[in-house]
Amino acid sequence: MKEISIVTSDGLKDWYLLDAVADVWRKSGYRVVTGTKYSPNADVIVLHQNLTKIGSSTLPPASIDVPVLNAKVLDISKRVYSTLLLEPEDVWSGAVIIKSNLNHFGIPEKRMAPLDVMTVLRQQLAKLSWQHARVLPVRTYPVLNGLSEVPDWVWRSDDLIVEKFMPERADGLFCLRGWIFFGSRSYGYRLFSTEPMVKVGTMVRHEFFDRIPEELKIIRDKMGFDYGKFDYVEHEGQAILLDANKTPSYAGAKDTPRVRLLASGIEEFLVR
Repeated sequence: MKEISIVTSDGLKDWYLLDAVADVWRKSGYRVVTGTKYSPNADVIVLHQNLTKIGSSTLPPASIDVPVLNAKVLDISKRVYSTLLLEPEDVWSGAVIIKSNLNHFGIPEKRMAPLDVMTVLRQQLAKLSWQHARVLPVRTYPVLNGLSEVPDWVWRSDDLIVEKFMPERADGLFCLRGWIFFGSRSYGYRLFSTEPMVKVGTMVRHEFFDRIPEELKIIRDKMGFDYGKFDYVEHEGQAILLDANKTPSYAGAKDTPRVRLLASGIEEFLVR
């Protein structure tokens, strides 16, 4: 029986897409072992480290000569791949969006840091005025009319970035596209929302598609992704990457044709 070792920093929670994929693997007859270290009997290893940056020296050493998926993906901070970054002196007359440079609002890193009273108070104040609290509101990114509205403290923060706000629009709605992949298996989708911050919780409808822009495939190869999810928009036929995620979350039924499609991607890494 082939064994798949999943090395995770925070446990394979049931909201992770890889948890659903692992269920399909088990039903297909694979042994799946999850832990903080490589399994010595593994035929393939999948890194599932829910942190924006990881040092190669912090990963558990692999003493076996097997494929280690996503071993090259050590930094997914937005400054690595964003083509929309702005500086105070830039000439840009359009709207802007302020984001965390870290993945998923920086939540995984915040969970690791000690929570002091001042941080809690600032988070509470941010619900009323994030500008006065000098911290972004929870799980959202502010959209401003222009560069002149960006507070000075944002520019001084290494943890924040300012980007051109270039939403994709269709039928009067905001759109966000996604590409989920595992090896050569993948699929695309588009979410539609009345809100500029498009996500599953704000969408009004969605659609699936198979055509993936070539420029995204080039970025994936450059960053070394074997498994993950890219969020992007399209403008005049050009794809603009907004977010690169190596530990995507998932909601819905686990055993679906698309989850099974992704799960089948492991087979190409097991051929040795």
